[in-house]
Amino acid sequence: MQALWAGGLAGTSVDDLLQATGLSRSSLYNSFGNREGLLAEAVQRYADQQIAAVRGLFAKGSLGQALSALLLDAATSNHDGRGCLLVNAVAELHEQDGPTADVVRAAFARLAGAMEQAIRQASPRGTDAAQLCAALMASIAGMRTLQRAGFPLLQRQQAALRLAQALAGS
Repeated sequence: MQALWAGGLAGTSVDDLLQATGLSRSSLYNSFGNREGLLAEAVQRYADQQIAAVRGLFAKGSLGQALSALLLDAATSNHDGRGCLLVNAVAELHEQDGPTADVVRAAFARLAGAMEQAIRQASPRGTDAAQLCAALMASIAGMRTLQRAGFPLLQRQQAALRLAQALAGS
């Protein structure tokens, strides 16, 4: 996954993947079939990690606490400044078709579905979990963008908390 964050999905060559994984060319092809198979596996693993993290945050506390934690993480650490692999990949591949773009879109949808379910379970009755999920995902992407653009940390943290408060009240 590290190589994909560094070079992007389209810009990461087989040689980059071999160097990052330590696999031989034959091992890569035997294990994953081709470059796209390895990319699909990395995207799925990343989505699985993000889904587990979201579920864990919502299981630990209230809706407001989970929203704050997600937004503060995006504003502060943001995967050590690399952003979200899925957001980066969607931005990179948004106009493309093909198996890699399909895998990215499916992983993004799976993450959204898990987030919506977690929101539904943590929210008061009558909350539109789908709408809140979309607003949260847009807010996370925005926080990641501000972080990558170099906005001051305190400003990002304050914005994250304000967004969390607004979303929790909706």
